Amino acid sequence: MLKIGICIGLTSGSIQIIEHIDDKLVKNEDVSTNLALQLPVHSTAAALSKEFKIKGPTYAFSTACAAGNYAIGYGFDLIKAGLVNYVLAGASDPFSRISFTGFNQFKAVAPEKCQPFDKNRKGMMVAEGAGIVILESLESALRRNAQIYAEVLGYGLSCDAHHMTSSTVEGIVSCLRKAMLEAGISPEDVDYISAHGTGTLTNDRNECAAIKEVFGLRYKEIPVSSIKSMLGHTMGAASALEAIACALTVKNDIIPPTINFETPDPECDIDCVPNKARHHRVNIALNNSYAFGGNNACLVIKKFISYL
Repeated sequence: MLKIGICIGLTSGSIQIIEHIDDKLVKNEDVSTNLALQLPVHSTAAALSKEFKIKGPTYAFSTACAAGNYAIGYGFDLIKAGLVNYVLAGASDPFSRISFTGFNQFKAVAPEKCQPFDKNRKGMMVAEGAGIVILESLESALRRNAQIYAEVLGYGLSCDAHHMTSSTVEGIVSCLRKAMLEAGISPEDVDYISAHGTGTLTNDRNECAAIKEVFGLRYKEIPVSSIKSMLGHTMGAASALEAIACALTVKNDIIPPTINFETPDPECDIDCVPNKARHHRVNIALNNSYAFGGNNACLVIKKFISYL
């Protein structure tokens, strides 16, 4: 019998359910059992299990903006260990008043547009989304003649626990190096980096500093772009969507751009693929994600090459 697992990342569970329940309580209305059952953080993963009648291991990862990479990384481990045949891995987060007002209180939301790595960047844009990939062993995919988009080589995690909202350069560096070590690659092998790139002053500056430390003089040769400039910040879903973008990048050799880039920043003097997609050979991509509490995750994705 085939064993199927589920690994779903998120930030706060069904956060819109909290708002719905609050509205009912304010109006002195009853809260239904069905509504309350949607509240726990694991409810999204459980709902997928119920909908598709999947009885294998089911996990939820509440590591904020890095949750998608955590989920895909753990799904990779399940496949590698032979514990399951397939994994539905990814992340989902809905738009909510809580997220929007919370980030506004941090003064982290841009007034008009998200401009990662731009000198005049003013913050992120709160968004929503979901992204799921199917993971299986290469042998399994070849046996069933599946369309293979990319291979997962490995991943790295770190938690610097330095600050509630900001990762440190050291934490990001550790994460990048762990990912490459597990994947068995060197900095010279990396062709593209999907940046966390939120468009906030501190995050972009720290991410660029970490890239410079890890890749040395080669940092200007590696394209580094942020699709958050186009999609906004989808919270827990962000790194899952970016993992999908990386898979399509290595498959099609087209790098997505960082849009809204207008003014270069000397502190962020990377090649951010400004404003226009680029045809570029990409064999290996890194997918970076850095979350609240210093939860950092980097996924290594490789082009699939058939030798048949």
